[in-house]
Amino acid sequence: MGLFSKLKDYNLELDDVLDKKTFSSNIKNLLLSMTYKIETAYTDFKEVKRCVRNKEDLLNEIVETVRLYCENIKVAEPDSDQAKMLIKHKVEALTNASERSILTYPTEMSLFYAISDISPKYFYINPNIVLGNVMQNTLVNGYNLNNVEILRDFNGWSWDFSYGTNFNYIDNLIYQNLLVMFGEKFLYEWRTYGSTRRDFIDEAKKYIKIFTSNEKYFKALYKVLYTKISAKEREKIDAILAEQMKEYKAMSDKDKYFISCREKKEKLVKKLEKIDIALSDTSVLEKEFKRYNAKVAEEKRIKSIITYKKRIITERERLFAQINEITYILISSNYQKKKNVLKENLEPYKTKDDVLTTLIELQKEFLLFVEKRLSKMKTRDEIIDLLYELRYYRQLRIDKNYIVCEIEGLEKLIDRIMKSAITALCKMGAMKIISMDINLNFEIIKYALTTKIIELENIRISIDIEDDSIIIRVFDKDVIEKQGRKQLEISKETFEIKSKRKIKLFN
Repeated sequence: MGLFSKLKDYNLELDDVLDKKTFSSNIKNLLLSMTYKIETAYTDFKEVKRCVRNKEDLLNEIVETVRLYCENIKVAEPDSDQAKMLIKHKVEALTNASERSILTYPTEMSLFYAISDISPKYFYINPNIVLGNVMQNTLVNGYNLNNVEILRDFNGWSWDFSYGTNFNYIDNLIYQNLLVMFGEKFLYEWRTYGSTRRDFIDEAKKYIKIFTSNEKYFKALYKVLYTKISAKEREKIDAILAEQMKEYKAMSDKDKYFISCREKKEKLVKKLEKIDIALSDTSVLEKEFKRYNAKVAEEKRIKSIITYKKRIITERERLFAQINEITYILISSNYQKKKNVLKENLEPYKTKDDVLTTLIELQKEFLLFVEKRLSKMKTRDEIIDLLYELRYYRQLRIDKNYIVCEIEGLEKLIDRIMKSAITALCKMGAMKIISMDINLNFEIIKYALTTKIIELENIRISIDIEDDSIIIRVFDKDVIEKQGRKQLEISKETFEIKSKRKIKLFN
């Protein structure tokens, strides 16, 4: 048995797996140290974030990934050629799934990123979505960043956001949005059941619509995906969207569009019939083969009839797919579905907004969803979970220069939601009423909740009331966390707690 093997069964399992691997002792110790640190930090991680995986599921997945998908793990030492390669690619680690190999910096966090990256995952996205590949990459990267957060921001006794110079705040923010909106179970199923072709985006849209009665969140998301890609990628996307724009305009006249589709279908059917005759009759196939070579330049001629036959079989499959697609579109309900897909694809087309503008727009739609969901919450625990989520969310990076709560328009929305949540908890008797003035009550409690104290239920507060101001002190149980002063513009009689008396914030 190796280092830390006495912790729990999954550590014993990892130890057993490592006994069968040819990793160096340094790599084995790094892996065991990684699982130990995850174990140590998990309780605080879960308390702060709420939307997390079960610890045993997380650790068992690590063990299985190492067992099945990691055969060669190498560490990039400082100033080595391998380290320069990681710097060049601006990544914590590089993985090769086909070779089951990992190159990583010699840290637990970098190794965990690599294990997360090499584990099989596939977020199925309907191929009709033009930005589908961009979304797929965003979700995969967001998943990896979400995994390593437990080591990046938690150390077993404190919580602090840590952003490196190469941190992909866009992918992380999008993934954190989806976690809060749909939950860990939904994203797990999306990541692992992708091969079933279950349309998770369609399910997500329907779920959002229950609360907001619209699909604005995904429209805003497509704009973010469009603005975040490189100029070269956008050029390719624009070429596809330009063709879709032509088709969308053509679809404005349904009768004329249907006539055009039927005419196109007839031409395709004739081509298909011609290929079928050639494939069923060797003499016809030979004539067509000679006719083709006679029409093209010498360097483009096909050398053998077998190669030509393979080529027209491929062409037949393409024609057949086109015919099926037209047949599908000629059904009125399917026509409307395709028109809606094209409209959605074209939503971000050639937008002039920058990434930050589109991200702010997306976050407004996210917060409006959260607000609507809050209005349907009935229990103390649901609302307290939401306060935890909002506290966490406020500190997420939205830009290399800003975090969410530093964007004025977003902070106002967050305040509105928090005020509703706090007021609801006070009415339930789940939270202490500090002042009968709702606005002052919110400002004091918001100040207390804006903290890195792991458990909000441990918060104690006291206030000192002076002539024209109040001093608010916030404690983590008996240890003072912070204090601040606020101008007092209302009567002291509105306060429901005694001056200089320390009280629990939550009942």
